Amino acid sequence: MFKKIFKKIALSMILLVAISSVSALQVDELQYQPNVIHPGDDVDVWIKVTNDNYDDEVKDIVVEISPHYPFELRQVNPIKGKATISHLNPGEADTVHFKLHVDENAPSRDYRIDVKVSYDEVDDEDTHHYEFTKIYYIHVYGIASFELKINDTSINPGTTKNIMLMIKNVGTGNAKYLNIYLTGNEKINILGGSSAFIRCLSPDDEYMIPLNVYAVPEVENGIYSINAKLTWIGEDGNNYDLTIPLNLKVVKKIYENQPYIYLDDVKNKRDYVEITIGIANRGSSKIKHCVMTLNVNENNYTRYIGDLDEDDYDTLIFEIDDFGNISIKAAVTYFDDYHNQYNITKTFNVYVEKTETQKTVNPIYLIVGAFFIIIIVLYIRKRKRYKELEEI
Repeated sequence: MFKKIFKKIALSMILLVAISSVSALQVDELQYQPNVIHPGDDVDVWIKVTNDNYDDEVKDIVVEISPHYPFELRQVNPIKGKATISHLNPGEADTVHFKLHVDENAPSRDYRIDVKVSYDEVDDEDTHHYEFTKIYYIHVYGIASFELKINDTSINPGTTKNIMLMIKNVGTGNAKYLNIYLTGNEKINILGGSSAFIRCLSPDDEYMIPLNVYAVPEVENGIYSINAKLTWIGEDGNNYDLTIPLNLKVVKKIYENQPYIYLDDVKNKRDYVEITIGIANRGSSKIKHCVMTLNVNENNYTRYIGDLDEDDYDTLIFEIDDFGNISIKAAVTYFDDYHNQYNITKTFNVYVEKTETQKTVNPIYLIVGAFFIIIIVLYIRKRKRYKELEEI
């Protein structure tokens, strides 16, 4: 029983000494600017120190600040994180200044700051040294930030496509009462519902929004943006808004049967066969860098065509050194606007009879022969006339 009473008396004496030791110097609550702190902010901190002992002077006052994550000290005093006051008369006060930086990735919550104060109290008899530490908490309000992704960014002209829009909070604070408004343009339309509401989207959380988009038939190949406007209330109670463009790529589709290959003409040139092959673009998109290769009896004949606009065609003439039953395999390679390669082949079977070449007389021989005949005729006539003159 006596031991318990002694312990209580001893504890009371310790508390009395502790209270009396700190009562000479009063440290106020932290004052800081900005009043609402966000990740990435630089924060000015002021600490007011008052000598509450109206009888004795205090001197050699040292105030040290030891912040915890996410705070980082900045240099504003000769010694970083430490400020000194030479002395304070009874009832006198002074203020020390510090600067902190908040980590950009700090989540929303209260963060601890330790403030250690040491000083000497001078009375009529002696100088007494004291020190104590006060613990403070400062709230950091995280800021919401968003990442938006579309699962499929390509669309063909004149088509409707169902896509999923993912919105993710990649920031450090909650987004409350989040509204998303989607707007299209004259080329890309948003069909049906074009808005969504999320009561709260916490950091690292995501939300999927289904969308129906339509590309008008007249749209050309290219990148077109639809806009997502976001409005929300942050953890600090402020209203925020943000507009994020979402890009869609319009690709004019090239169908497998779009290029049409046809046999235009076959001519027997006696020594060779002249074959004309045509190709027509039956689609609504251009086919580019077309090359045609004919394979006849393992022999290849290649011609460059170039680009074919929609509803355009071209013909190519090949000279083939084969007769009889001829199997012609026509292969065409071509590209779209994004340099994707396509291939198409078609086979034609034709029969060309080889005609024997008729031997012809050299025209020089004919001229010489005719000249010789004329000479003979003239000679016969002349001789006949000469005989007639002799008879007379």
